[in-house]
Amino acid sequence: MTEKNRNICLTLPNNITKQISTHENNKQHIINFLQNALPSTDMGSIADELRKSLILAKHRSKWDKKKKCKGKLLTNRKRMQLGLRKISYNSDMKYTDLLPLNKLWLNYMQQVLGIKFFTNIPRDPIDPNWENINQQLVKVDFHGAEISIVGSKCPSLIGLKGIIIQDTKNTFKICGTDNIIRTIPKDVIIMNIYLKEVKLEFFGKDLSIRPTERTIKKFKCGRIYEL
Repeated sequence: MTEKNRNICLTLPNNITKQISTHENNKQHIINFLQNALPSTDMGSIADELRKSLILAKHRSKWDKKKKCKGKLLTNRKRMQLGLRKISYNSDMKYTDLLPLNKLWLNYMQQVLGIKFFTNIPRDPIDPNWENINQQLVKVDFHGAEISIVGSKCPSLIGLKGIIIQDTKNTFKICGTDNIIRTIPKDVIIMNIYLKEVKLEFFGKDLSIRPTERTIKKFKCGRIYEL
C-alpha cells in the first residue's frame, strides 16, 4: 500500500477547511443576499419566510382516529332486576314532600300554555285558542300534577287523590294524601287535574300512550269515550 493510500483517512489540512462554509454561514449568506436584493418594505418578513416548513411528500400521513369508548347501557330487564324503575307502595315518600314538585309543575304549565293565570284557559270550543290549548294539555309532562279520580269502572278508585310520581303507557303512580303509593290504570278512569283554582277533566284513555310518544302525536278532537 502506497503512502498516499495510507493517509486517506487523515483530517484535512487547515488551509482547506477554512474555505468550507458551514450551515450557519450559508444561512447568514442567504439573509445578506435577500437584504441586498429585496426592497426595504420586505425586510421585516425575511425571518418569518425562512422559518416556513414545506411538505415535500406526495401523500400526507393519515392519522388514525381513536374510537371513543362508549359505556354499555343497562337493558330494560336489567333495570327491572335492579329495581331502578320500581316504586313500592310502602316507600318513605310522603305527600307533603311532593308539594314543591307540584309547585314546580304549575310553573311549567304556565310556560307551556303561555299564560300568566290559569283562569285565562279557554272554556268554550268557539274560542280560537281552544284547539291549540287542548293539544298542548294532552302532550305535557304530568309528573308533579295533582289529580283526583271522579269516575271509573272500578268503584274503589273513585275519590282517590294524589300527586303523580310516575307516568307510564297504561298507568299513573300517585302518592295519595294518606302517603300511600297507588297504581292507577288509565283506561278505566275519568280524572280531574288541578291548576290552582282551575279544574280540568281528562279521560285516561286519551293519555294511554308513552309520554315520549305523546309529545309528538297529533290528537283528534271530537272523540267521545265511554267507560
